[in-house]
Amino acid sequence: MAKITKKVRERLRAGLRRFKPLLKAARERDASRADTATLALDLLSDLFGFDRYTEVTSELDNREAVYDFAIHSGGSAAMLVRVSPVGAAPDDRYLLATSQHALLNGVEWIVLTNGIGWQVHHVEDTGNTRPETPVVLAFDLSHMQPSRDAHLETLFLLTREGHRSAGLDHFRLRLEVTNRHYLGAMMLSDPVVSAVRRELRKLNPDLDITPLEVRENLANGVLRPDVAASRETAAVLEFLRKLKQDALEARRRAADPNQFSGRKAPGNTKTAPGKWKAKRGTARSKAASSKFSGAAKERTLLHISKKVDIKNVLQRSENAPDKPSRRGRLLNWGAKP
Repeated sequence: MAKITKKVRERLRAGLRRFKPLLKAARERDASRADTATLALDLLSDLFGFDRYTEVTSELDNREAVYDFAIHSGGSAAMLVRVSPVGAAPDDRYLLATSQHALLNGVEWIVLTNGIGWQVHHVEDTGNTRPETPVVLAFDLSHMQPSRDAHLETLFLLTREGHRSAGLDHFRLRLEVTNRHYLGAMMLSDPVVSAVRRELRKLNPDLDITPLEVRENLANGVLRPDVAASRETAAVLEFLRKLKQDALEARRRAADPNQFSGRKAPGNTKTAPGKWKAKRGTARSKAASSKFSGAAKERTLLHISKKVDIKNVLQRSENAPDKPSRRGRLLNWGAKP
């Protein structure tokens, strides 16, 4: 979390001392929605630090009345605020309409509040007309204490300074990577299964425990069924599998000998690309093809699995003339003298 400056910390403490009695009095007299909206505007300005004349506005194409205030940052709307009466809970009946409006205008955050309770939702595009709006942050101002650093850090996420330092984005990312589905997928991943097998081998070196046994026991006995069999866990496992494949592909490309085909030989001698002058008697392997196909990947000189290929190799060995064995050859065609 970003460091809170002394100026912002003092503003949050002073704002809590000032607004907590006002919010309590408004709830006791059951203030209307219009009075609550005025109080929410004061909170956005004096507590959270947004400029009420340039950064807080209600003029952003609000013909459907799906929000009360739009908070601008960097020349564009960053948050939409929907206010409910102080005596009622934050109203989410208009959350779908507000999220659709936010998605059309490129707004990522929606704030529902009744002055006392605050809910911050993140708008996520799902590819259809119903965007997802998970709750990222929720707090009650009546329970916030000016002397508690943890409470001030929570309020800082919604401030103008916290928004500019991407405090909400970092907080949302931390929630995503530490949820139960992500952690469950990490426990079922190959590196964790290998680490468990390694530790089990230390207890009894004679036991030969397969990765499948470890993964099945983790999924069926250690993790909760709703975590191990959920779509979210499967999606994270698929993402981790693709990361592993990309890493292996990068290593394969780094080890490809064709990338050195244009390299010059040592010395001042001119050598054609792909040829290399070596000392007499050293081994020389056949130049690798520049095209990498699936057939070449499945069939190599050292691994021949198809019956047709084995038959061709045997016929070639029987019909080939006798040749003396030479140093550096992978296969010796013909019978030895």
